[in-house]
Amino acid sequence: MKKGIKILLVDDSEVVRSGLRVMLEAEEDVDVVGDCTSADEALSQAGTLSPDVILMDMDMPGMDGIEATRCLKRNGLNCEADVIILAECTDYLVNALDAGAAGYLPKDMSRQELGQAIREVYEREHLPTDGDGFVEQVELLIPQPADAAQLRRFAGQVEATLQASIVETVGSWHWGAAITVLLEHTRLAGVLDRLWSMPDLEKVEELPTGVLPSLVGKFRTLLRSRTIPKTRLLVTLKETSVPGQELAVALN
Repeated sequence: MKKGIKILLVDDSEVVRSGLRVMLEAEEDVDVVGDCTSADEALSQAGTLSPDVILMDMDMPGMDGIEATRCLKRNGLNCEADVIILAECTDYLVNALDAGAAGYLPKDMSRQELGQAIREVYEREHLPTDGDGFVEQVELLIPQPADAAQLRRFAGQVEATLQASIVETVGSWHWGAAITVLLEHTRLAGVLDRLWSMPDLEKVEELPTGVLPSLVGKFRTLLRSRTIPKTRLLVTLKETSVPGQELAVALN
């Protein structure tokens, strides 16, 4: 009998569920324990099937993926499974994370990307970290498109504020851009203080571990230190700077 990370699929499309099952059953350490056609069915089956990870479609008739996640994680059910929401765009990223999702991933992923994303979410949610409070690399993810002038201005502010060098900038106009900054061995608290001092920032809030592992893959040509747990922050820019823009900051 196959043993591995237990997956529950939730999508109203039979074609999508079948495709996901075929993709995941090709992974040696992933085991699909069930699939559901609606959020209501997922709520009733989660306790019985005891999945480790629930792959939840964002858009479904009736209760959508975000509300279903909120019911599982926030409204008294205390579901231990990590919920990953699959979506067409990043528009509902913040709402998904606020509802308790451990990941928010694009639907156009390859089998290898999806398998790796599931492993990263599962491992980063369950494996202990050293807790020393230090970081050596900062990765700024910009989920929504920003024009070149906005990106250049923000990159300059990051270098000046963190007193560090940007070692990589890559991007996609569909999924956004990523800026990787190399730091000295620096305390996270100090990095946060300096980020708060940036004039264009409205707020900074910490995200759960394991968030956005696949979005990173969409942005970057080279993924570094994938086995190192990451602390992620959500940074919202002031409207006078970049209206409606939100950043996910991954601190290695």
